[in-house]
Amino acid sequence: MNKKICGFLQKYGIDLMVFSYLVYNLMINRAHNIYGYINGCYVIDYSYGFGSRLMIGSLMHVLFGDVIGAKQAYGFVVFCLVLLSALLAIFIGNVYRRVEDKKSKIAIVFLTIFYLMSPASPEYLWTAENLGRLDTYLYILTLILMIITLKLKNQFVKYGLYLAIGILAIATHQIYIFLFFPALFVTMVHDVWEEKFSRKQVLLALGVTIVLCCTFLYMQLFSGIYYDDLDTLMAQLNQHADFYVDKGTMETEYFWEFKDHLIKNMLPEIPHHLKYGFILVSMLVPVWGTYLWIWRRTIKTSDNKVEKWKYRLMLASVLAYVPVFAFMTDWGRWFAALFSVCMINVLHLAGKGDKKILSTLHSLGQNICDYLPIFALFVIYISTFEKFEGLNFPEQAQLFYYQIYDIKMWFLSLFQ
Repeated sequence: MNKKICGFLQKYGIDLMVFSYLVYNLMINRAHNIYGYINGCYVIDYSYGFGSRLMIGSLMHVLFGDVIGAKQAYGFVVFCLVLLSALLAIFIGNVYRRVEDKKSKIAIVFLTIFYLMSPASPEYLWTAENLGRLDTYLYILTLILMIITLKLKNQFVKYGLYLAIGILAIATHQIYIFLFFPALFVTMVHDVWEEKFSRKQVLLALGVTIVLCCTFLYMQLFSGIYYDDLDTLMAQLNQHADFYVDKGTMETEYFWEFKDHLIKNMLPEIPHHLKYGFILVSMLVPVWGTYLWIWRRTIKTSDNKVEKWKYRLMLASVLAYVPVFAFMTDWGRWFAALFSVCMINVLHLAGKGDKKILSTLHSLGQNICDYLPIFALFVIYISTFEKFEGLNFPEQAQLFYYQIYDIKMWFLSLFQ
């Protein structure tokens, strides 16, 4: 019996450690309420219209009836965060067991710990500004897609699930196309190269991409609700909840035009975002520098120009984040999703047996063994940051700015 338990723990140790760490942090560090700005999404459903952001509210009404309770909504969110933690643990564990090279395994363990300690850890989804965000469900669906691509072999079944889950994600929140679709895109690019550009594989990848992009455009441009007056809408929503429904999301999503977003949201925040965004990117060099090194080395060691373009195309998928950084203000959420997808992409390709990625991870693992204190310092350094919030930057970026400002003022005073 003890041998069976030891064997189980040895085989699934990394899964259990990741899951235990995340659930422990969820239990002790989660916010005590759904972020007020987003709570309307747990009440509004398809009886109010047709479009994005109505999926979760519709599911809530199916589960809990006509009136949604605050405890019911909160419990649903916490359950989904536990599910997310389990899925991430299963995904990482599957990748780890598929990789045979010991140095590559060391790199996978490092990247996992590095990610969990970073500001982009799934813990960002239960901070005060993010608990209940629809990003939670997009991340869950993305992890399901990654597990599907590792487990299933039948391409038609896989791509049918890619399409169905992708549409479900866009129906949950159309921002999926910018935040988490790049992970699915990298998967499809890998499949196209693996199948040597077979007509079937190219058509499947193009078909899923085109349908999902068209679905996004429809949700973004032509969906809406049946109400022309915000106060009337809010009165109706508050009748279907035992908590006060914040009008923030309802107003910005259904009653603002694009110019309103520019004038009221984007333009006033530009100085703040550029200032602290630059500081934060500078402070997080170990994070984005690690992934850039992985991609750069993979491209450099590729055998021919065609293979190099495979990895260049995968790396270029991060350009999908440009629109949200340019036109939307929640930079914390965008950074968190970006770094999460970077981690998912590397581990997914390793789990699929991509030779060049595995070669790069082998080199990373060797470097970790040779310079362990330096990599340990990277982990310790990154663990000092707060987790990403929604709109606000980690406190460390703001403190660093003011410290640099004080040093500048002191230096200038020497010449007065």
